[in-house]
Amino acid sequence: MERKTSWLCERFCLLCAAVFCGVISVQSILAALGSHPLISAAGGVCAAAVLVLAVRFWPMGDRNTCITLFLVRFGLAMAVILLIGAQPVQDFSTMYTAAQDMARGGRDYLENVYYYNWAYQTGFVFYESLLLRLFGPGQLSLQVMNAVWLGGTGVLVFRIALRLLPRRAALGASLLFALYPAPYFLAAVLTNQHIAAFFYYLAVWILLGRKELSLPRAALAGGVIALGNVMRPIGIILVLAALCWAAVEQLLTHRERWGRAAAKLAALAGTYFLVFSLCSQAIVWSGLNPQGLTNNQPMWKFVLGLNPDSSGGWNRTDYDSFLSLPAQEADQAMRQAVRERLGAGPAALARLAVRKSAVMWGAEEYMFWGFGHLDGQRRFGPATVNQLVQVLCSGDKGVYSAVFLLALAGAAALLRRGSGGQGALLPAFLLCGYYGVHLIVEVQSRYRYFLMPAVFLLAGFGLAALTERFYNLRKDDL
Repeated sequence: MERKTSWLCERFCLLCAAVFCGVISVQSILAALGSHPLISAAGGVCAAAVLVLAVRFWPMGDRNTCITLFLVRFGLAMAVILLIGAQPVQDFSTMYTAAQDMARGGRDYLENVYYYNWAYQTGFVFYESLLLRLFGPGQLSLQVMNAVWLGGTGVLVFRIALRLLPRRAALGASLLFALYPAPYFLAAVLTNQHIAAFFYYLAVWILLGRKELSLPRAALAGGVIALGNVMRPIGIILVLAALCWAAVEQLLTHRERWGRAAAKLAALAGTYFLVFSLCSQAIVWSGLNPQGLTNNQPMWKFVLGLNPDSSGGWNRTDYDSFLSLPAQEADQAMRQAVRERLGAGPAALARLAVRKSAVMWGAEEYMFWGFGHLDGQRRFGPATVNQLVQVLCSGDKGVYSAVFLLALAGAAALLRRGSGGQGALLPAFLLCGYYGVHLIVEVQSRYRYFLMPAVFLLAGFGLAALTERFYNLRKDDL
């Protein structure tokens, strides 16, 4: 019975991952064809060239590869920061202003209702204020640390890939991730996505150790996820994905007794909640925010995500209708709106889900955050800034489409042969959980940032399968 249950859970997860990758691939290719198909095709060709380089000719050992990947991502990020820069707008501006006030020892930012409604942003503001205290005023120190986190995440993707894939496939996926353009569009933006992604994939690396998961490692991973959650509160998705992965692999392999396996799951979840609760209390005790790291408008993302008129995106109508109300009234009104929107019927919700998927996953990157401060009509040689930005965006779409096609191939290969209890299910569960959550909450293209390393890991399985070397390449094969 356990074997049948585990087989069904594994295959269902991999089937969902394959379906989601297929839907995203189709929507992404359609978006590319409707914009600048030749530029997108060129991006896809460049992606193929990178894979050939990695699979056939990459000369470096693992240590030098880690250094190279870090330097490539750090260097590209710094180039964007120094040559293009960015000006904080909207939420980024609100948090940067609060960080400046906090660094001076002020608490004027607490008068902004933003830090009551979304008190959980205080953790990232505190991080920014520490850098401002250490290095002085100005955005540069924050942006340089963005580059550090970007470089570190690139190394983590490679180290995780080595634990899941033959070395050549791990190289291909990791080098392609290092050259994937989209993260660099946000390199100079004061977003919490860079640091949060580093902590979340550090936790994945801890979980997928070379040896069997131990109780201390499970607890450590939970604590690291909590630190990521302090920066950007999506850690519960990773916790649930990790719990599902560990439970299914236990059913598949029976490596240990269920009591010990359950203790590890409890350590992971318990440490996550404990560390996050302590961090929240520390924010209260320090006087940084009496609300701690709470979300006092938990329905807001659902209200936006279920709005059919905006295809699940941010819109002024909902903002004016709900957030202008007193907090308690706003919460009640939003709960009523969510009930009404969920009551639209299966057909309407399905149509909304398809549109949301196209906005979140199929559309081109939204370039305003990193390039909106530039004069779009300024000329660089034969082209304007707007035209050059469009070239970057369309080229990115080619790489993005190629990666999801490889991830589709990887999920299909795993579905055919099974995951083998070697950790492959964790990125698949991450994909399913994150894609599923964004069928009901607010969507925008930059939110896909968190999931992309997991997509590249699945793409590594596709690369291994398509080169027909999955079974005869050892993980240490040079």
